[in-house]
Amino acid sequence: MGRPATGQTKVMGFRPPKPLRDEFEQLAAADERTPSDALIEAMHDWIKKKRRERATEEQGAAT
Repeated sequence: MGRPATGQTKVMGFRPPKPLRDEFEQLAAADERTPSDALIEAMHDWIKKKRRERATEEQGAAT
């Protein structure tokens, strides 16, 4: 995934619990990835999951 030019997208900030952040940063580093890139991938995956769930719910409601 390419990164947008600086200033092209809104910055998001949040405060995860320290144990979660520490493990996340360790795993990202082990994969030679930045935490930012790993979070973007996780957001893409979560959105895809939610779209699939909604599609399944809509199919169930249509029958």
